[in-house]
Order: sequence, then C-alpha cells, then structure tokens
Amino acid sequence: MKLLIADDQQSLHTFLDKVMKWEELGITEIKHAYDGKEAAELAEEYLPDLMIIDIQMPYMNGIQALTRLQSLPRKPKTVILSSYDEFEYARDALRLSVAQYLLKPVDSAALEEALRELIGEIREEREKSLEPVLAGLQQGESMQPEALAAVQAAFRTFGIRSYSVLTVSGIAPEAAAVKETINRHSPHAIPLPFHTHAQGCTVILGNGGSWRQEELMQLCRQAAESFGGLGADAGVRIGVGGIGDAPALLPELVLHSRQAAASAFYSEAAVHAYSEKETPGQWTAAHYRKFDQAFEEKIDLSFSREALKELVSGLFREFAGLRLSPFRVYELAGHYMILTEQTLKRSNRLPAEYAGVPLDRLRSYGTADGLERFFHSIIDEIADDTSPAAAMTEETIGRIKRYAELHLAEDLSLQTVAAAFGIDKYQLSRLFKQQYGINYWPFVTEVRMKKAAELLAGTALKNSAIAEMTGFVDESHFSKAFKKFYGASPKEYRAGPQRNQ
Repeated sequence: MKLLIADDQQSLHTFLDKVMKWEELGITEIKHAYDGKEAAELAEEYLPDLMIIDIQMPYMNGIQALTRLQSLPRKPKTVILSSYDEFEYARDALRLSVAQYLLKPVDSAALEEALRELIGEIREEREKSLEPVLAGLQQGESMQPEALAAVQAAFRTFGIRSYSVLTVSGIAPEAAAVKETINRHSPHAIPLPFHTHAQGCTVILGNGGSWRQEELMQLCRQAAESFGGLGADAGVRIGVGGIGDAPALLPELVLHSRQAAASAFYSEAAVHAYSEKETPGQWTAAHYRKFDQAFEEKIDLSFSREALKELVSGLFREFAGLRLSPFRVYELAGHYMILTEQTLKRSNRLPAEYAGVPLDRLRSYGTADGLERFFHSIIDEIADDTSPAAAMTEETIGRIKRYAELHLAEDLSLQTVAAAFGIDKYQLSRLFKQQYGINYWPFVTEVRMKKAAELLAGTALKNSAIAEMTGFVDESHFSKAFKKFYGASPKEYRAGPQRNQ
C-alpha cells in the first residue's frame, strides 16, 4: 500500500512517522511532499493508494492539487488535514471526493481510524477488480496488459511479495469462508479469491515475505481439514500451483493449480502440489468411440451387473491415466450414465420408476473413487429392479447369437458368455438349442469355421493370423479343427477349387 504525505510543515512529517505504525496498517511505501505543486507532480508519478494533504501550502493549495489529480486513472483515497474549520474548504473537499476531513492539531487515533477505513475500502476494490479482469485465465488465455496492471496494483496494495495459486474444488465453502479459514490458520497470509464457481474457487494466496513450500502445504492441509475434506468422498480438494514472485507468472500458476487439483481428485490426500510429471491428457474422439461402443454392447447385448461394473472401473482408470480435470470427469460420467439409461430404455429393460441422475448429484462427489462407487451403486440399483426372468427371452438369446458372431476372436465358452449375460449356462444351452435347433458350442464352431474358410479363400493372410482372428489358441489347433470340419487342411482348402467358388 503506497502513501503520499503532503504538508509544508516538516514537524508534521516527523510526528506522523514517529507515532503512526505504518506497517501494521499495511502501508509499505511512503513519499513526502512539502508544497502543493510538488504534491501534485509526485502523485502523478507515484500513483499512491492513499494521500494525507494539508490545505494551506505554498505554490498550490491542497484543493488546487486535488483538482489537478482528478484526471488520474486511479485517484488516491485522501485525508485532508487543515487548521481551517471553514465550510468552503469542506464543500470543495466533498466535491473532489475527499474521504476524510480532519482538523489540526492531528489526533493520531482519529487519523489511524480514518486510514484503516480507507485501506479496507481500497482492499475491497482491488480484490473485486481481479475477478472480471482475470476471468479469462480460467480458459487458459494469456494475461493482457490491463490485466497485468490490475494484478500488479493489487499486489502493491496488499503488499504481496510471493504468492501461490490454489484451486479449491469439491463441496467447497464460499470465497469469504475460504479467506476466513486461511487467515485463522495463518494471519500473515493474504488470500485473494478471484474466480468462484458452483464447486469452489480459485485463490491467489499471497505473502508479505516469502512462502516456503512446506509452510504453504501445511496451511492448505489445515484449511482442508477445517472444510471437512480429508478422506471424504464429498470433501474439498486443493490443488497448489507452485510459488512465484512476479505477477506475470499468474497464468502459469493458475494452470498448474488446476492440474494439481485434478491430481488431488484421484488421490487419497486432500491437498496436492503441482508436478511436471503429471501432464493432463485429452478425451479424444477415439475414447468416445471405444467406450460408447463398449457401453452399448454390454447393455444392448447383455446386462451383466459385474461386467458393466468392470467397464465403469476401466472408464475411471482411463480418466486417472489422462489426469482429466474433475469437471471433465463429471461431464463424461454424466454422459455414460445417460447412455446407459437410453440403451436400457431402448431394449425395454429400464425400470419404470428409475428417474435418472441429476448432474448436480455427481458433482457432490469430490474424489474419482467416490464418483466411481456411486456409478456402481446406480448399476446395482437398476440391476436389482430388473427381473432375471424377463431377461431370459428370445431377444436375449438373439443378442447372444449376435454377440458370438461379432466376437469370434474372444472367449466364447458357454460359461464365460453365460456369465457375461447374467444367466445360468445350462439355461443358455437349453434356450439356444430350443430357439435355433443347434447346440451353442457347435454353432460357435460352425461360425468360426465359415469365417476361416472365407478368409482362406478371399485373402492372403497367414494361417496363424486367421487362427487368431477366429479364436483359436494357435495355428496347430486351428489346422486340426479346420480339417475335421471341412475334411481338408487349410493349405489344401486354399489351393482347392473352393477358392474360385
């Protein structure tokens, strides 16, 4: 916080420097002027936050100096000291937005009270100025010159010499509570929340000296404990973006804090510091294709509680591997819950009373593990309300048949497929024979042999590749099974007249 004192009496400057505790008030820089002209020129150059000015001074009185300063982009909050208790001076002072008008001789207690009030107003104004100016940093934008100037002004106002950036997420308290909690654990800390959202806020955590990493982490852990966050699914997670001293580093520290918050989302610890090793990835079109298809297959071709849970666990392993941000994970989890609901509805297997899951409920889970367990509970809820008897229909056996035809390279044993579709293997065998007039395993063998014959006749693929594509453990096993089925080895079949057929 910068202060300019303008008075033509040297004794006043000396008196104020002796009796006023500037540092306790947060005033770190002080300049002195001894006439009105010097005061105006110094204020234009120095741009003080606060000014104490006498009215009667040589060359230019206090009112004239203040009039000249009205064109400044940021006018200082001003206290007038005067020996003249006259209406005209008070009226002019009010016109020039002077905050306080005190009579000489100076009452140091009254001056301190006036300055504290003005300093509070300045801090509030500087803090509010950060949010709209720096909102773009949340979208990864670079900091424009006007934004940098605002940050520099705020840092000067609050006396910040080093700082970090915290991304607070989860069921987080409001910004005011975040500030109060941090200050309760560390009175010298200077928290400036500048971006708030439904699930938390971003905080510049300043220090009038130098932050030490362990001191910073300990403070964040204490704050998280106060929010009830440690070890709780729905708790607060804090990402710490490193320590800087230059305002220009702010965009980088904001990005690092967001990445650290994403890592905390996948961690048992509530507080996580940024690490260069944890670079976030992207959820690509290939990821959508892979998991959309997998969800539709698991649900449309079958509805096995355990198989679908394993797919969900695989989905969350992918999230963790990519270190996706919590907000992206909530969005994707919502997408796959909706996809599950729509696919079940399409096959008439969604319980009539199922009302879906609002996205706000997903965001109440502050960890990836907690959100995954909630997804599993939804699967259990749907599975418990789905009648096993209703699932064992002709449509179910038809889906099993289509599944076998589409997944020749996979394990299609009776036991594995029955488990995947959530029915008894003996029931599967009986219903399959009843519906298609052939036992399940001979059907699988026939489909595999026909596919192998098609590949032998129509491609130049090696026998080993064809064996793998049609679900055989090795080329030798494939050759024996093929000869038994067709009466000719794969080599003979490929060379025979059937190739042209």
